[in-house]
Amino acid sequence: MASPDISIGLSGLLTSQRALQVIGHNIANVNTPGYSRQSALMSASLPDVSPFGLVGTGVTLEQIVRTKDDLLGSQINSFTSLFGNSEVQNGILENLEAIFNELSESSLNGMMEKFFQSIHELSVNPELSSNRYQVLQDALNLVTYSFRDLDKQFKNLKASISQRIETKVAELNSITSEIASLNQRINEIELSSNSNANDMQDKRDELIRKLSKLADIKVIKNNQNNSIDILLGGTLVVHGNKFERIEAVPTGEANTKIYGLLTATMNSGELKGLLDMQDRTIPNYMQLLDTLAASFIKEVNNVHSTGVGLNGGFTSLTSTNMVNDADDLLTDTGLPFKPSVTKYAAGTITSTDNGDGTSTVTGDSTLFSSNVKANNFIKLSDGNFYKILSVDSDTQLTVSGAYTDADSIPTDITDGILYINVIDSDNKTTKTSISITSEETLNTLAAKIAGIENMNARVSNGFLTMNADSGYKFNFTRELDTEPGRIGNARATLSGHYTGTDNGIFTLTVMDAGNGSIGTGTATVRVTDATGKTLANLDVGSSYDGGYLQITDGVSISFESGDIAAGDKLTFDVSGDPDTSNVLTSLGLNTFFGGNNASTIKVTQFIIDDVTRIAAASTSSPGDNSNALRLISLQDSKLTDNSTFSDFLHNMVAQLGTETAQKASEKDSFQALLTNLENRRQAVSGVSVEEEMINIIRFQRAFQASARYISVLSEIDNILMKL
Repeated sequence: MASPDISIGLSGLLTSQRALQVIGHNIANVNTPGYSRQSALMSASLPDVSPFGLVGTGVTLEQIVRTKDDLLGSQINSFTSLFGNSEVQNGILENLEAIFNELSESSLNGMMEKFFQSIHELSVNPELSSNRYQVLQDALNLVTYSFRDLDKQFKNLKASISQRIETKVAELNSITSEIASLNQRINEIELSSNSNANDMQDKRDELIRKLSKLADIKVIKNNQNNSIDILLGGTLVVHGNKFERIEAVPTGEANTKIYGLLTATMNSGELKGLLDMQDRTIPNYMQLLDTLAASFIKEVNNVHSTGVGLNGGFTSLTSTNMVNDADDLLTDTGLPFKPSVTKYAAGTITSTDNGDGTSTVTGDSTLFSSNVKANNFIKLSDGNFYKILSVDSDTQLTVSGAYTDADSIPTDITDGILYINVIDSDNKTTKTSISITSEETLNTLAAKIAGIENMNARVSNGFLTMNADSGYKFNFTRELDTEPGRIGNARATLSGHYTGTDNGIFTLTVMDAGNGSIGTGTATVRVTDATGKTLANLDVGSSYDGGYLQITDGVSISFESGDIAAGDKLTFDVSGDPDTSNVLTSLGLNTFFGGNNASTIKVTQFIIDDVTRIAAASTSSPGDNSNALRLISLQDSKLTDNSTFSDFLHNMVAQLGTETAQKASEKDSFQALLTNLENRRQAVSGVSVEEEMINIIRFQRAFQASARYISVLSEIDNILMKL
């Protein structure tokens, strides 16, 4: 029985048995993820040498190998990484779309439309309290359920992404740790048994596929011990039986930072997608929302602050935005909005007192005509600012006030101006303009306000309080100075409501004195603007009855009798924008909204406490709705990155929709590619039950044949033993 013939049969039995074991193992793992079909590789045993030549000694099982395509596996890993990136981003972007919910009436756009609609209704009946309460309610809804709610949901989504990053990093560490452990076990098994650790290699490959979904990886094989090294985003996370532990550390504000990994070199994968969402995409949309909120707050407040409520003005008014230090520049002291004051460096100038309440400023190396306009303020060497009445040429200005300085000095011109109207008990208005400069502080501003007749101002704990003397009120509206002064000895009185959009200076000049007084002969007064353009020629001669004469843009004037002479002049201001510096908005004086972004926007307590303060009017006249109309016009004005509020929001949502569609398309494309690659992998490495059944029959027959061969040999041996 120990003859070579028996050994041949025995080798056939054992080899067939092993082959059947491999087949059974394949069938058992037909549904195991990542399993690669195994095959028993056989070869003829080394033959014996005999006098008759080489005699075969049977069959040998060389090794059990996996059937796999390494190139195909590498492609699957690459596309798995790309799929993971697009899938996670698409899911988050879809969540963002759901947050905006632009098709709903409760959307941000819907809430803004309701707010402006309620202001429209207020403009129809500005004295109706119910309309004012509706404006307040719609404003509160806009603040609470739109801007702030969106900001909160963005932050919650960002916090969720941050937590997912921590989870993914923990998963990454678990996978790399297991791969390193498998490297060691595969090395030990294959060195000790000189055989392939197929199942462990399959498990390692499956872990690599999972790792590739987290991030783009590069697998480096070590042919000496069949271990692998893994580069993830340029970082060696697995090296033989060692792995690099990555840390995910929350850094506050719903942010997680990854340490131990060169995230900047990562190109794809779920981690890359989550980091992009956390660090760029979500902050970008939050910034866009903040930009819209800031623009909305600022533009509404710019208009509201220069309007007036039902009381026609204020006896006292305190700012709602605190400065860090009353001696800090207003442009750098922690205000939610900086005053929008620009400055022109004028070169060197001298000034000459004209003796008529004006001065001539002469410049050297100046370009007044192209850089300066009337109503700007120029600082002379006495440290005071003088209002520019007219720009005469590139080198000459006429300013209000009397001052002479023959020494050339460098100076600046500022375009910031604030008009303050003081109204007496007889409802007469005195209009005063003050300069708002780039070097303005709260203390210097308070001093300028306190310099206005019948006005007081003080600073306390970073807030400015303005007070009118007893019997007076003040506001910042476009009202006319009812008694601007005298032309000659004749008192002038203004009436009407200025409808122009720009600030201007109107100059009255007596062209014909008639018989030397108003109401005589052919007396004529010409009205010009700051550029010298004639606005009106007023007949104040013998036919004049003392009534109001129309000038332009809603402004009318009347004259009392009095002596006049040719060349007599009178200037007065008209203000289309009473606060070109927006200092009222910066400080929070007579403003509707507070805050400066989506998370801090609020309706000021000033308005909540008293809805009569909602500034629907531009004058103290009953029923005036002109400021409400200005507020309504904001809805269709291009004020936010050259877009209307609605268009800016629509563009933001459209951008989000485009990004979402792009990522959805990428996800579907990569998923289709992966499905195709996986089908190809299954064709190469997958287990076919039908094929394995055929192999069972094949090796069953081989086993039976080897057993029959041994049985025949046994019978022959028995016959020989009996001879």
